[in-house]
Amino acid sequence: MKSGTRKVWKLFLALNAAVILFFWWKTSGLILFENKASTLIAFGRLFGLFAAYSILFQFFLMGRNPLLEKIFGLDKLSRVHHTNGKVAVALILFHPIFLVAGYSLASGIGAWAQFIEFITQYPHVIWAFVGLLLFTFVVASSLYISFRRLKYETWYLVHLAVYLAAFASFWHQIANGTDLLSSRFFYVYWIALYAIVFVSHLFFRFVRPVHVSLKHKFVIAEIRRENYNTVSIYIGGRDLSSFRIKPGQFMIFRFLKRGFWWQAHPFSLSKMPDGQTLRITVKELGDFTRKISKLEVGTKIYIDGPYGIFTDFFGLNRPILFIAGGIGITPIRSLMEEMLRQGKNVVLLYGNKTAQDIIFRKELEELSAKYGSRIIHVLSEDKNFEGEIGRIDQEKISKLVPDFREREVYLCGPTAMMDSVQKGLAMLGVSKSKIHFEKFSLR
Repeated sequence: MKSGTRKVWKLFLALNAAVILFFWWKTSGLILFENKASTLIAFGRLFGLFAAYSILFQFFLMGRNPLLEKIFGLDKLSRVHHTNGKVAVALILFHPIFLVAGYSLASGIGAWAQFIEFITQYPHVIWAFVGLLLFTFVVASSLYISFRRLKYETWYLVHLAVYLAAFASFWHQIANGTDLLSSRFFYVYWIALYAIVFVSHLFFRFVRPVHVSLKHKFVIAEIRRENYNTVSIYIGGRDLSSFRIKPGQFMIFRFLKRGFWWQAHPFSLSKMPDGQTLRITVKELGDFTRKISKLEVGTKIYIDGPYGIFTDFFGLNRPILFIAGGIGITPIRSLMEEMLRQGKNVVLLYGNKTAQDIIFRKELEELSAKYGSRIIHVLSEDKNFEGEIGRIDQEKISKLVPDFREREVYLCGPTAMMDSVQKGLAMLGVSKSKIHFEKFSLR
């Protein structure tokens, strides 16, 4: 079903692109082969139309529309968003370059003089130039932030400039766009496209999370230490039984406390919801996560979500192989309990450095004893451990779970570990369609 729905979404996006191409061809296509100047102008217009469409696609991808997110997953949308961003920037730059070159050649004036004429004589083009500078600033800053591994909050603040850039760039399109002005239908369609995307984006990205947080009034009910560097946060609230979340999903948290409120972080549900509390489990890896254990009971929480398709949808009636590494056990812990309650045959391979690093050891043992699941710990740096030593790789998988080809595989852990295990599973002949994972990232 999801495969069919994905095809419908892709067809919908392709049809919109086809509409844009059709109306461009109907107007600018007529001058495409007249001369060199006309060819440059025609392509400049085409790059402008698809630059705008790419920008709208960016907002649509990360607008957290549940109709889209539940089909593709937020992590996959994030990866497409990253790739599409590069395409959008290229189109944004090609658009003015080709138009300036084309009109300069047609009028017989220099490129600089033509550029000055555009921004001084054409309505709102100066604002489009401001938008271009803002888009360039966002891209350059994002590359720098990623290279220097700066905080997500810095990246987020920089990306707010994209809203200003999109707003600044819109007006010159409807005032000067030859292809838009040549067709009443295309003009209305273009404005409607912007309206639909931005209304959807604002509603699902901002309005809905505020409504959900006000409705349920989420607060910290308890903080419990799991091991030397991991804590669980139990979340209370009003009418939590009506808060729709599935085991395996994650939410984006903003703790409304001084020093925390401006930071938003994704955390997975680490226990099946019981209608009374929700639980997330956090490993103390950085400045933010190390401070979480110092939060007070009663601290209010703003929650955006839930998100993710790392759920039981793919499990069907097949046996399951869970592979977790470190803190990657959190979504698997909640999902594993749900599947065991459904009577599914479950095996868990859980990799850590030492026995001290194992999270939920007692809970996992209780689940194993109650439902008869197999749980196998694999430790890479604990010489005193009497069980499996090393890392989870294709050798370990084939040895410890001989029937792995018959199982749906759910994988979660550090990125390097997930990449390595995926390669190992591929070498063992496991189809990509049977390997399910999500990389929980907001960028």
